[in-house]
Amino acid sequence: MVKHKSFKKNGEKKIVKDIQKDFEKNGYIIVPGNKDLLNQIRKIIFSNIKNIKQIKNKKDDRENITNIFNNFHKIIKLKDLNALRFNIYKKINTKKIFSKIYYEIAKEYLDQLVGNELSMQKKINLSIQMPKDKDSLLDLHSDIYAGESPFQVVVWIPLVDAYKTKSMFFTNPKSNKKMNEQLLTTDKFTTKKMYDANKKNFNFLDIKFGDILIFSPIILHGNTVNKTKETRFSLNCRFKSLLSPYDVTVKSHRNIPNFYRPLNIKPMTKIGFNYLKKYSL
Repeated sequence: MVKHKSFKKNGEKKIVKDIQKDFEKNGYIIVPGNKDLLNQIRKIIFSNIKNIKQIKNKKDDRENITNIFNNFHKIIKLKDLNALRFNIYKKINTKKIFSKIYYEIAKEYLDQLVGNELSMQKKINLSIQMPKDKDSLLDLHSDIYAGESPFQVVVWIPLVDAYKTKSMFFTNPKSNKKMNEQLLTTDKFTTKKMYDANKKNFNFLDIKFGDILIFSPIILHGNTVNKTKETRFSLNCRFKSLLSPYDVTVKSHRNIPNFYRPLNIKPMTKIGFNYLKKYSL
């Protein structure tokens, strides 16, 4: 697992080339995010839980937020978690500033991996996985199985350090191709059977708070029961080239404006879209 440095601290051309090469090879990269922006995101999340009795009067400094997020299972009962998580999810997605900050955190990498005319998933997802929680599992899968676009990337941001079973597991490129073919062409394997038979080919990623993970929806990944003593808070959101193909079927609605919203539309693209809208049959 290679962690890349920021463009601004090194020779940009070399870093860009390395990032693009490693992304094509592995299906994912781990890169540093802007700490100030990441802390802003954490403070917005924290602002939506600060009225909980055990958290009231706690300051929103970095140390306090880290401690509260890591020990959230000592504050909230598991049976109350999903309702609380959904409430936070709804609130953060009403704030335009939240999605703006999220995009800015990954912008320099998205420019190099996807392009500068983008569409962004309209709703940013929030995950909270407590220790021993069997209800928050996401078994081995590839996002394309659920109708996601193979042209998109997922930007995954841990709000605390993610390691071992507190993180996600990913397959290696060689095994990923073989297992995807088996899952798509035969009924012999379920995703659980596939994971159990190939555990040695999966690695849990070690991602510190301050770093971000960007991965392809084609790569097989998932999580298991969190066996650590800490809770994981993480966010994920999808980005794709504005001009890449969309799934326009009624079943998935993975298109604009149902699932994505446009970013950074250039004048000529606007003119072209307006023309097609006016004259297409």
